[in-house]
Amino acid sequence: MIEKQEIIKVAEPKIKELDGFLVDVKVNTANVITVFFDRMEGVQIEHCLEISKYVEEHFDREVEDYELTVCSAGLDNAFMVDEQYQKYIGKEVGVLLTNGKRKTGLIISCDKTLILEVVKKKKGSRKEYITEQVNIPKAEIKETKLKVNFK
Repeated sequence: MIEKQEIIKVAEPKIKELDGFLVDVKVNTANVITVFFDRMEGVQIEHCLEISKYVEEHFDREVEDYELTVCSAGLDNAFMVDEQYQKYIGKEVGVLLTNGKRKTGLIISCDKTLILEVVKKKKGSRKEYITEQVNIPKAEIKETKLKVNFK
């Protein structure tokens, strides 16, 4: 079985060469390998093919029988690395906190804390809304997902 770290060691330099960043690598017991990556400018099929061919050059199918998939991190998957927060600055996300509460807002910045611009009803008003910034320490984030709006 091919180890996850071996795949990372081979794939990551090629991903960086394409101005991308590695999000995750999954390897199951049947040697089904999935490499998830992203780019600030977006992922195209050509990028996936280039990385796939590069990884395949480093692992002999005669020695290791494996299945390889290289794909984007996906819009509906939870964020796994800091670069995803940077990519989506100015975009709306949903955040599940470790205490079970949820926050939705636009990412303003993300370094040691995630700063969201949140719109909520003004106290005592039914129709007025206010915008405020909410600081969320990374340690309190269980999951962050991009909100996809088809407007």
